[in-house]
Amino acid sequence: MRLVGFELKKLFVRLPVLVALALFTVFDLVKIHATVDSISYLHEDSTWNRVYREQYENYSGEITLDKINALLDIYKPLETAINDLTATTRTDVEGTLTGNLYSDKNLLERYFVDPMERFFTYKSNASATVNAAHENVQFYESRGNTYEARKNAAIAKLYQGRRVTEFYYTEGYKLYLNYDFSAILILLLVLYALSQTFTRDKECRMTELLLTSPGGGTTTIFAKIAAASVYILAVSLWFSAVDFAGFEMFSDLTDAGGLPVYAVETFREASVDLTLFAYSAVSALGRALGFWALGMVFLALGEVGRHALLPFAMGAGAFLACTLAGVRWGYSSHTLIKVLNPYSMLVNRLLFGKTEFVDIFGVPVLTWQAGLIYTAALGVLAAALAVVFGGKSKLRKGALL
Repeated sequence: MRLVGFELKKLFVRLPVLVALALFTVFDLVKIHATVDSISYLHEDSTWNRVYREQYENYSGEITLDKINALLDIYKPLETAINDLTATTRTDVEGTLTGNLYSDKNLLERYFVDPMERFFTYKSNASATVNAAHENVQFYESRGNTYEARKNAAIAKLYQGRRVTEFYYTEGYKLYLNYDFSAILILLLVLYALSQTFTRDKECRMTELLLTSPGGGTTTIFAKIAAASVYILAVSLWFSAVDFAGFEMFSDLTDAGGLPVYAVETFREASVDLTLFAYSAVSALGRALGFWALGMVFLALGEVGRHALLPFAMGAGAFLACTLAGVRWGYSSHTLIKVLNPYSMLVNRLLFGKTEFVDIFGVPVLTWQAGLIYTAALGVLAAALAVVFGGKSKLRKGALL
């Protein structure tokens, strides 16, 4: 434990790391503000923001027919007038919400009519999916296709009873769940810190001296791996918390936290039935697992050779390869490629956001389940290899040559 504490100090208590962490935190918050500001129309000082807040009090909460009819009573005349090309373009029309008929229509459509319609009709759409899945089960069973029958039975079970009964502002969660910039910051901090874990000892030939100490072999390697794991998980979870706090600050996530994750438009086919708040926590933990697994791979590659440069280049190359593969195939139908790429855990909406399966010995397994198991196994295997490659407790022949 003393060794772990010592290694943690080497990772955390260093001025460059602390400065980078502080600067990256500020960069992340600035980027979040810019993201919200560039996409959302609800700027703090905008007319739309004022009108939206006023109308939001009328329609938020439980979705009822009275609320729907009240909304349509305002929206339908606007839609008719604009479609008939009879609406004025003046910006000072009395009796309007924003002063302009077109602006009223666009505001109501974007932030009230479309999301409320999506919420209200989700139950029927989910029921249609369940019915279609049951029909597919019968069809594939009659054809002897056991795998497809099992997959459709799983889909029917997943979508059974899904519904959205409340209306709240979800644009903030949509932006938050599709935000990836902080992953780059975490990657830079992890690469920088882990590059020092073994390379510093190699460059000053401390590894050769450590091999002569009873506790300088496997014990030291275990301490380095444990300290690196704590560092990776802490940095990843820190930026997940910063992301959530930033979007809460600039785009208000509180009200919608109790809605199911599939209430967000881009997650309507989600393979998990969690609230948005619970999914945010699961997503943060999944991302931390992905970074940990990649970090362990980096450490294992760092122990392959005696010199620092080549293993470091190999580790950085592995990160880059995973990222490029994730960008290339992350949204494709090649589910196995997504599962086998730790990048999918860093951008885990690729796994959680769609209902997809991989065939494991004839059993349909959801991609996020397979991804979690594979990523964890990859990290454990890489950590074990780091111990095997570097954790010898006695001098090897030619080690000092």
